[in-house]
Amino acid sequence: MVIPDVIESERNAHLRGARDVCCHAPTGSGKTLAFVLPLLTALYNETPEKSGARGVRRLRALVVLPGRDLAKQVYDVFVRSAKGSHIKIGLAVGGGKKRADLVSERRSLVVGTYHETFDETRDSEGSFIRRKNGGLAESAAARSRHSFDPTSIHAALEAFDGTVRKDNGLQKVPKMGGQSAVDILVATPGRLIDHLDATPGFTLQHLRFLVIDEADRLVNQPYQNWVSRVLEASNSLNKCNVSEYVKAPLQHAPDGMTFIIDPITHRNAGSGLSVPSSIASDKDNVNSEVGLVSGLFGHPVPLRKMLFSATLTQDPQKLARLGLGNPKHYDANFLKRIGRMEETPGGTRNNNEPDAKAGTYFVPEGLTERMVECTAEQKPLVLLALLLGEENNHAHSTSTRKVDRNSVNLSIVFTSSVDSTHRLARLLQLLWEAGGFGASSAIAEFSSSINAKQRAAILRRCRSSDATKKVSVLVCSDGMSRGMDLPSVSAVINYDVPAFAKTYVHRCGRTARAGREGKAISVLKGGQVSKFQKMRSLIDGGSVKGIGVKMDLIKGVLPIYKNCVKALQRVIIAEENDELLPSEAIEAQQWI
Repeated sequence: MVIPDVIESERNAHLRGARDVCCHAPTGSGKTLAFVLPLLTALYNETPEKSGARGVRRLRALVVLPGRDLAKQVYDVFVRSAKGSHIKIGLAVGGGKKRADLVSERRSLVVGTYHETFDETRDSEGSFIRRKNGGLAESAAARSRHSFDPTSIHAALEAFDGTVRKDNGLQKVPKMGGQSAVDILVATPGRLIDHLDATPGFTLQHLRFLVIDEADRLVNQPYQNWVSRVLEASNSLNKCNVSEYVKAPLQHAPDGMTFIIDPITHRNAGSGLSVPSSIASDKDNVNSEVGLVSGLFGHPVPLRKMLFSATLTQDPQKLARLGLGNPKHYDANFLKRIGRMEETPGGTRNNNEPDAKAGTYFVPEGLTERMVECTAEQKPLVLLALLLGEENNHAHSTSTRKVDRNSVNLSIVFTSSVDSTHRLARLLQLLWEAGGFGASSAIAEFSSSINAKQRAAILRRCRSSDATKKVSVLVCSDGMSRGMDLPSVSAVINYDVPAFAKTYVHRCGRTARAGREGKAISVLKGGQVSKFQKMRSLIDGGSVKGIGVKMDLIKGVLPIYKNCVKALQRVIIAEENDELLPSEAIEAQQWI
C-alpha cells in the first residue's frame, strides 16, 4: 500500500499537500523498495531530460541509515533501480582514512569547491579544456552546446558553473544555491555532519524528501545532534540575507556575454523570511524589491519526511523532534490481520488468532522459533551441534530436491558484544577444522572490530556459491541485526539472548525474508528461560517451545574441544602481541 499511495500523493501534492509517512513493517518485507521506488518516480519526472521542470541538479532526497554496510546496501538498490535514468545517486559513509575519504566523497557530491584551483590546458585537437585539480573536467563542448541552445538553463549551468577569470587565474564564486552533483544522497549521520561542516557548496536547502530508515534507532542516536542539524540545514535559506541576494548585481560568466545562474529554494512561506530592514528603508525601491522577493520565494517547497522500521516507535515525544506534518502511519502487520479478518465469512476473526493491535512487534510469518536450555559450559558444544544439524538439513534438502550442494546456506550466530563475537568466531574456526567438519575459512566474523573493506569482502563471500570461498557460519554482533539482506539464511542462533524485544525482532529478521521460511533458535542458560519468555511476550506470536539437541552429531568431540579452548588462549595472546592480525586466517594444526 505504501508505494502506490506515496506516488499518488506526490502526483496530487500541488492540490492537497503530501503528508509525512511512518511505516512499520516486518523485517524482510520490502521496506527499502517502499521508499526507493517513490523517490525515483518523483525525481525522474523532474529531470531536465524528462520534463524540463528542473534545469539544474540539486540534492532533492536524503536517505539516512545507521551503519555503513546497510547504507552501502541501500545505495546499491538505488543504483540498480535508477539504471537507465538520468538520476544520480551519491554515497557518504566514510570507513577508510577519514581525510582521503572525505575529499573523495566531496568530489563526487559537489560540482566544485571554493578553495580548489583550476588549470587551463588544451587537448590533442587544440580545444580549450578547464581542469580542476582533483579530477573534474569541463570542456569548450559545454559552452558550444549552450551557444546552440541559449535559452536552456541546464546548458548554461553546465557551461558556466560560477567560475570567473581573475588576474591570478580562474576562481570560484560561492553560490547561495549550492552545487550538487547528485539528486539522491545515501548517508550515515556522522559523515553527513562532516559534509555539512566541511564541504563548501554542499547544502540541504533543496531537499524534498528526508527518509530515515531504522528510524527508531536513528531518532535516538545523539551523534552531534544530527536530527536538528539536518532540519536546520534544510531551512538554512530562510535565514539568509535576502537583501544581499536581491541587490547583488548579476555576475558575468567567463564569455562576458551571459550571466552566472544561481537558483535557490524557498522552504516554506512565513518561516523566517521577512523583508530585511535594509530593503524596507529604501522607500523608492521598497515596492519593487518586495515584489522581487515575493517572486523569488513565492513557490514554497515542502520537506516530506518518511520513517521506516520494523520496530518503529509511536511515542509522540520521540517523534516530535522531527516536526512531522500530519503523518500517515502504515502498520503492515495490523493491516494484514485486518485483511484476513475481512476475507473470512462475516468478517469474523479466527479464534486461534490473537487480536490485531497496531504497534505490536512482529516477526516474519515464515519463522519457526525454538529454544534450547543448557549450562554455560555446554553452550559452545550445543552451538556446534545446532550448526552441524543445519549443515545436515541442507545436505538432505539438496539431495532430495536435486539442488546444487554448493548452493548458499548460511547460519548466523549473534553474540552480546564485539569481544564475544571475536572469541567465539576464533573458537569455532579451530573446532570446525580440528573436528573435520570443514575448513576454518567457512567460519567468518562480522563486527565493528574489522574495517569496512574487510566486512564488504565477507558479505561477498556470504553471497558466493564457490565452495572455496563460501561462508557457512557468520558470527556477528548486533551491528548486523538491522537491515542487512543476505540470501539463503537458514537459521539465526541467539548464542547470547538479547535483553530487548526489538533487538530480538531485528536479529530474527535476518532469516525468513521475502516470504521464505527460516528458524530462530535461542540458547539459554539455566534461569534465563522465564526472562526470555517474558521478553518474547512483548512480540506477537506467543511463547517459544523448547527442543532437544542431537548430541550424537558431536560424539567424540569433547577432547578436541578442550584442546581448541587451550589453542584459543594462544591465538588471543598472539593477537595481543601483534604476532597475528585479528582478521587473519588461522589453521588448527598450527595452534593445537
